[in-house]
Amino acid sequence: MPPDDRPPDAQGYGQGYAYFGMALSFTVAILLFGALGWLVDGWLHTRPLVAIAGAFVGGFAGFMSIYYRVKRDTAGKGGEKRGQ
Repeated sequence: MPPDDRPPDAQGYGQGYAYFGMALSFTVAILLFGALGWLVDGWLHTRPLVAIAGAFVGGFAGFMSIYYRVKRDTAGKGGEKRGQ
């Protein structure tokens, strides 16, 4: 990977936007699964049981997405340090 020639503060902004995108995808996952659960609740007349379960599933899915992203990012940085 070529060295990053951007100033350090510019690198920080890019990383900040990446983390903001992860937070946004986490929020969207919770809302999407919760809304899907709300629709299923309307169909099964069990409101709000499936909506709550859907929100928890969305939260878990969003958390796991963030976990694997951070794990991949830190593994890539650790591999670069060992290679130098």
